[in-house]
Amino acid sequence: MPGYTAMILGTVGLMNVPIALSGYRETGVLRRFRATPLQPIKYIIADVTTNLVVTLLGMLVLVLFGWLLYHVRFEGQVFSVILAVIFSGLAMFSIGYLLASVVPGARASQVIGMVIFYPMLFLSGASIPLEVMPESIQKFPNFLPLTYVVRLLRGLWFGEPWSDHFGEIAILLGVLVVCAAIAARFFRWE
Repeated sequence: MPGYTAMILGTVGLMNVPIALSGYRETGVLRRFRATPLQPIKYIIADVTTNLVVTLLGMLVLVLFGWLLYHVRFEGQVFSVILAVIFSGLAMFSIGYLLASVVPGARASQVIGMVIFYPMLFLSGASIPLEVMPESIQKFPNFLPLTYVVRLLRGLWFGEPWSDHFGEIAILLGVLVVCAAIAARFFRWE
């Protein structure tokens, strides 16, 4: 379940966010928003909130089906895992906003998002457990943000405390701050 949740976060962050935002820019939707008294930060907060709510609903459906059909066990604290999903989602979404801010269009956002997402998907432990990969490949996941999402969610899912995951938290916080700052600097309405 933590791996599938990380997959959802990666898909929304690296595929949906940059493609939608770039598409809005190409079709003039963002230009129309700019003509209103709406401040850019309010638009971004609304967009992030919408993506988080949809992601949390997707996660809820996933967990519900997992519990009903496969009797998935859960040993963590619900609030703690939800907080980790939100935090991890913000980190992954910040990468998507960065892509949308610097890539010229929706088509390019889609291609670049796929080029970044699919290696992360297969090498982060989200789809294939890292433990079954050859040792020579197990070094690469340490350079992928989705790896830290998987580790954090997996640990909290099985009842580990947040204090066991300071490394993951620090790296995801760094990704969030750096990507959000660069995205804010290069954000374009047109």
